Amino acid sequence: MRQRMLGLLGTAVLVASACGTGTPSDSATGSSAASPPATSQEPVPTASAAGTVDLVGTKYAPEAGTDGGTVIIGDWQEANLFNPFYLSQQTEANVAAATWATLVVFTHDYKYAPDLATEVPTIDNGGVKVPGDGGDAMTVTWNLRPNLKWSDGEPLTCDDFKYAWEWVLDPTNVGVVTSGFSDIGTFDCPSDTQMLLHYKNIYEGYITTQVAPLPRHYLEKFPVADQVNGAGMRATEVADLPVSGAFKFESVTPQQELRLVKNPNYTSFATGKPAHLDSLIFKWYGDADLMIAGYKAGEIDIATDLQDSDLPKVQDLGQDVVSAIPALTYEFLRPNWSADECSTNEAVTDRGTGCPMSDPAMRQAIAYAIDKNEINTRLLGGSVQVANTNVSPGAWFYADQTPATFDPAKAQQILEDAGWKDSDGDGIREKDGLKAKIELCTTTRQVRIDTLALISDWLKDVGIEAISNPVDAGAIFSAYNESTRDTPCALKRYNYDLAEHAFTSSIDPLGNYFNYHSSQFEPDGANDAKIKDTEIDASMDAVKDSVDFTVIKAAMADFQKAYIEKTVEIPLYYRQNVDLHAAKVGNFVGNPTQAGPSWNAVDWFVKE
Repeated sequence: MRQRMLGLLGTAVLVASACGTGTPSDSATGSSAASPPATSQEPVPTASAAGTVDLVGTKYAPEAGTDGGTVIIGDWQEANLFNPFYLSQQTEANVAAATWATLVVFTHDYKYAPDLATEVPTIDNGGVKVPGDGGDAMTVTWNLRPNLKWSDGEPLTCDDFKYAWEWVLDPTNVGVVTSGFSDIGTFDCPSDTQMLLHYKNIYEGYITTQVAPLPRHYLEKFPVADQVNGAGMRATEVADLPVSGAFKFESVTPQQELRLVKNPNYTSFATGKPAHLDSLIFKWYGDADLMIAGYKAGEIDIATDLQDSDLPKVQDLGQDVVSAIPALTYEFLRPNWSADECSTNEAVTDRGTGCPMSDPAMRQAIAYAIDKNEINTRLLGGSVQVANTNVSPGAWFYADQTPATFDPAKAQQILEDAGWKDSDGDGIREKDGLKAKIELCTTTRQVRIDTLALISDWLKDVGIEAISNPVDAGAIFSAYNESTRDTPCALKRYNYDLAEHAFTSSIDPLGNYFNYHSSQFEPDGANDAKIKDTEIDASMDAVKDSVDFTVIKAAMADFQKAYIEKTVEIPLYYRQNVDLHAAKVGNFVGNPTQAGPSWNAVDWFVKE
C-alpha cells in the first residue's frame, strides 16, 4: 500500500495522511468511560495574534547525553514503505523522521528549524525574492550546511535535491503529487551547498516542498518506473540504501522488527553532534493492547501511536512515563461530493441512480443530525475536545468557527426544503427517484464501529438509511495505483458515500490545498472527496499564491469559515498523541506534527 507524503516531512502527505497535506490514519480513539490519568504534557501552543506569525522561533533545547546504547520503539502498526515520498501510515512517518533528514525539521512547538539548511529563507532575510531574478515570479535561495554526507560517505549536495525534483516530475512517476515541484521552472546548483530555485509562480509551500533529498548516485541505476514500485527501497534492499538522517537501515524482519544503526555522517540540528545511540529498533506488535503489555513487561522502551482512549490502560505507570500532547489529528466524517463516482456497495445500489452525498443539503443535514457531544461522553469518556474545523487549535493559522449543533428538527427541515421527502411512508426520504440511502465506511476499530452505530440511528431519525461497512485499513486507505473502483470503501477511488477516519493535517497551511482544491482530484492530488467549490478554491489559491504569512493567515480564516458553511467535512473531535517512554530515554519530547515522536531521535540517549 502506497500513499503520498504530503505533510509528514514536507508539503508533500501521511498517514490515512502524506503530500503537503496530512496523513489519514487507521488509529482511532477507543471506547472508555474512565477518567484519563495525569500525564506529562508539553504546553499547548496557541495560535498567534493577528499579524504576528513566528515560524522559526523554536524553544527546543536538548540536554547533553552520553553516547552508546539502544532504544527499542514499539508500534502496533508495521512499517513497510521506506521511500520518504511514499508513506502509508504514521509508523512509516516515524521511521522516516529517524532516517531521512531534509532542509527543515518540524519541531515540537510547531516551528520550522533549519536542518540540512543553514537557515530558513524568508523575504526578511533575503532568501526569498518576489518578484524573483531574471523574470521569475519568485526566487528562493537555500544554503546547505557544508560537508554534508550520505550515510555511505558520499557527498550530499544540491544535486541530490535536484535529483529529487527531477524524480518527482519524471513522467513515468505515476501517482506522485507534483504541486510545488512543478511550480519550480528551473533548479540551479551554483555550488554543492547552494540551491537556487526559480519559481514560475509564487508558492507558499516553498519551505516544505523539498520532502527529502534522494541519493542520485544510488537510485539513478533504477528506472523511475521501477522505483515507483519499490525498486531500490524494498525491505531486502534498504541495508544498501544511503540515507540523510540520524540512523541508517540495518535489517528488516517482516512482521517482527526493523533495525536501524547510527549514521555518523548526520549531525543534530540542535547540538551539531551525531546520534548518541548506537542503534534504534522498531518492534511491531499488531495490536495496541499487546504493545502496552509489552511495554509493561520491559520489552520496549517507547510505545507510540496510542490515543486518548488508551490513557486509562496506562494510568498505573505514572505521569513521568505517559506523554499526552494535543495533536494535529482530528476524527471526522468525510462526505463524497462526487455526483458520478460514489459507493458501489451492493447494499446501496437499489437506491436508484445518483449519489445522495453530492447534494449540499444532504451534507448539511447530516452535520445537524449528529450529536458530537454524545459520541464524546458515551464512547470516549468525555476525554476529547469536540472539533469545529479540520485545523488544530494549536496551529498558527487556526480560526475558531461556530459549528453545526445537534438539531434533528433543523436537519429534517433542510432535507424537506431541498426536496428530499418520504413520499411512500417507509421512513426513508427520496428525491428525483433517488433514495436517501448511503454507505458508511470506516476501519475495523471498535470505537468507529460503535460511532457509526450511533450515527446510523441519528440519520434514521431524519429519514436517511445508513449501511455501515467497516473494512480493513488496507482497503479504505489503499493507494490509487493499487486499488480499483471495486476496492471496498477505497477513498482514493471515491468508492464510498460517507467515511469516518482520522487525518493528520499539515503544519503548513498549504497542505489543505492538496486536499480541498478542485484541481487536486485523484490521481493528480489528494482531494479524495471531489470537493469543488469556488470559495474554497479562492481561499486555497490565496494561500498557495502568497509568501506573506499574515495574508495566508487571513485566507485560512476564510477557508475555515467556508469549511463549516459548505459542510466540506464533519469534524468530530481533536486527538491527543499518546506515547509511553521509559525513564532511561533522555531527551524524549513528544511532537504533535507529522514528524512524530522520533523527530529528535538524534538527541536521544540512554540515561545511566
